[in-house]
Amino acid sequence: MNETGLLVATRKGLLVGRSSENRRRWHWQPLAFGGWIVDYAVHDPHTDAIWVAANSWQWGPRLHRSDDGGHTWREASTPAFPEDSEQSVEAVWTIAPGAEAGTLHAGTLPAALFTSRDDGQTWEFCRTLDNHPTKSLWMAGQAGLMFHHISPDPQDPNRIVIGGSSTGVYVTEDGGRSWEPRNNGVRCDVMPQGGAEPAGHCIHSLFAHPTQRGRLWQQNHFGQYRSDDDGRTWIDVGQNLSGEFGFATAIDPHDPDAAWFVPLDFDQSRMPRGGALAVWRTRDAGQTWQDLRHGLPQRDFHQSVYRQALGQDGRNPLGLYLGTSGGQLYASPDHGDTWTQIRTNLAAITAVRAWPLA
Repeated sequence: MNETGLLVATRKGLLVGRSSENRRRWHWQPLAFGGWIVDYAVHDPHTDAIWVAANSWQWGPRLHRSDDGGHTWREASTPAFPEDSEQSVEAVWTIAPGAEAGTLHAGTLPAALFTSRDDGQTWEFCRTLDNHPTKSLWMAGQAGLMFHHISPDPQDPNRIVIGGSSTGVYVTEDGGRSWEPRNNGVRCDVMPQGGAEPAGHCIHSLFAHPTQRGRLWQQNHFGQYRSDDDGRTWIDVGQNLSGEFGFATAIDPHDPDAAWFVPLDFDQSRMPRGGALAVWRTRDAGQTWQDLRHGLPQRDFHQSVYRQALGQDGRNPLGLYLGTSGGQLYASPDHGDTWTQIRTNLAAITAVRAWPLA
């Protein structure tokens, strides 16, 4: 059948969709969690569950789970700091299924990493990361201090790559017993030495390629970067794009040399340059870029695209999905060559994630 599932997280609920075979016709379920800020939603390929991180002005952050494709939901255990901590979880910014069934990772505001090894029933606080000697360099950005991207290695449960604002990139290769900051070569104009410090860099999005170990892609506050050695060194690949600032990144799980960015003009406007929305694609590891605009608004577009709001479905050809801060949702069935608006009038879209249903 080749159907595709789509999760659209917004600041006023979650939309769950299912495509037809050609990904041009979509069927939508009623809005779930109406009135809640949904920061993130993801499908767990191990269990087929859908996980949602939602936040209520009254109830605070909560995790919810569905085992029937989003038709019904039940509240799950939510990560919490230990009793001896003075901190409390203000939001869960991301959930990442681990390499093994039943393992989940969560990144929170304030910046912390939690891991569940019993399918979300209980959560363990990562003290080794919280006690890292470079933590004094972490700086809260406009949205606060948080970990918002986690890339577990599907082949190695001991290796995890994480990044946040403004923490920098950290990698563990021993299951979290130790962590190494890896930010060499990344510019940071707000630091006294322009980025020479080992941590405190403002990561906007970060992905480790699932099949080519060492290949990382990063959208930073100050540019777009690629690493070929697991973040030990970074290469600036975004000098020819329409803006170094931006939030959203997508990668092709089948092609480590392919990546997509949505550049914005600069950190004050946080809008596409000239009011023209474009997704930039490379297929040669950042040596050359193509701006993809067909079907996207090219004038008077004054919205933003948030850090998790560019998703891909893992199919071939790759499907891409882009949500805007103005509640517009676009889809491309052909690697981004052409785009079609498939929903509008939603609340601000915070995250878009897709997966093959069959």
